[in-house]
Amino acid sequence: MTVTAESPRHQIDVVVFASPLLRVGRWRCPADHPDFLDSGPASDALFVFPRQSVWIQHAGGRPFVADPNTVTYYNKGQRYRRRQLSERGDHGEWYAVAPEAIADTLAVHEPAAIDRVERPFRFTHGPGDAGSYLRQRLVFEHVSREAEPDQLFVEETMLSVFGAVTRLAYQRDRQPVVTPRRRRGEVDAVEAARDLITRRFRHNLSLSAIAREVETSVFHLSRLFHARTGFSLHAYRNQLRLRVALERLGERDIDLTEIALDLGFSSHSHFTETFRRNFGHTPSAVRRIL
Repeated sequence: MTVTAESPRHQIDVVVFASPLLRVGRWRCPADHPDFLDSGPASDALFVFPRQSVWIQHAGGRPFVADPNTVTYYNKGQRYRRRQLSERGDHGEWYAVAPEAIADTLAVHEPAAIDRVERPFRFTHGPGDAGSYLRQRLVFEHVSREAEPDQLFVEETMLSVFGAVTRLAYQRDRQPVVTPRRRRGEVDAVEAARDLITRRFRHNLSLSAIAREVETSVFHLSRLFHARTGFSLHAYRNQLRLRVALERLGERDIDLTEIALDLGFSSHSHFTETFRRNFGHTPSAVRRIL
C-alpha cells in the first residue's frame, strides 16, 4: 500500500530516514484507527521494535504477543491482522534493510537464505535483547531530531542490531518444538501468560496467580515459558519494565524515583542498578543522551 498525503495512513506511518541501504519508519496507530485491525500487506521486508503491546497474527499462522521484548519480522507482501492489547494501540519503529544485505546477514545462520531474497524471514518474531533495543532507540532519536543524520552511524548501527536480533531468532528457532496446552481453543499458555504480564507488568504478580489465570500448572508454565522465550517470567516482566522506563525518561518533569516506583521497582537504587546492568548505562546517563 502506498502512503500519500491523502491516505488515512499518512499520519500513522512516517518514514524518518531513507538511504539506498536502510529506511527507518515511525508507526503510531491508535486502536480506533480504520487500519488498526488490517493495515494491508507489508510493503517491504521489515523488522519492527514494538513500543506498545499488541496481538499479531500472520496469515496462516498462530497469534502471538508483540511487545517491547519482541522483534517482529515481515516478508514483503505479508498479510497479517492485529488485535488490541494496549489501550494506546500499536506503536513502534520499523526498519527496512536492502534485500541483498538481509540475505547476507541471514546466510551466516542459514546458507539457503542467500537464495531466498524475496522472502528472507522464515520466522514471524523473536527475542530482542536490551542492548539492541536501546541502540535502535538511540538511532531513531538521532534520525528524528537531526536535520542531517550521520548516515554511517545509522546504517552501521542498524546492520549490527539486525545481526544481533536475527541471531537470537535463529537460536530460538532451533530449540525443540514445545506445544503448551491450548487455552480456550485459541491461545496457548505461554502467549496467554505474555498477554497477562504485558498488561500487568507494574504489579507484584505471583507465579501461582499467573498459572491459575492461564489454566496450567506452575511447573509447566515455568518450563514452557523459558523454553519459548528464553526468559524466566520474572526476567521477562523486568525487561518490560525497563523498556517502558526508556519511554518515561523523556518526560523531563518526572524524577527517577517516581518512574521507578510507578513501574514496580522497590526503590530508586533498585531501578538504577537493574537498568545499568541491562543497558550498560544509568537512567540519568540515558536521559541526557535522549
